[in-house]
Amino acid sequence: MKNMLKIILLIVIIMVSIYAFNSTSTYSSNEDLKRVSDTINQLSLKCYSIEGKYPKDIEYLKENYGLLLNDEDYQVIYYYEGDNLKPRIEVFKKEKNYE
Repeated sequence: MKNMLKIILLIVIIMVSIYAFNSTSTYSSNEDLKRVSDTINQLSLKCYSIEGKYPKDIEYLKENYGLLLNDEDYQVIYYYEGDNLKPRIEVFKKEKNYE
């Protein structure tokens, strides 16, 4: 009976550890996406405050405001609607193909 309780306790500890690891990994990934999105928003607002218009695309931010973006890991969708309208920015993590 004591051995059975030890085995059950060990299984529970292993399952809780796996769940905690997966939760941490997901949280970290979501924080990375938010950080990239916030950086692009800040730089586009900086461009607007200096030049009086929002940048037309991400490349402009890379060339003129020093945006460093890992294009292999992130897909950025930048919806430009006009000089005085704040662009809508969506950032996605690219799927890796390990063939």
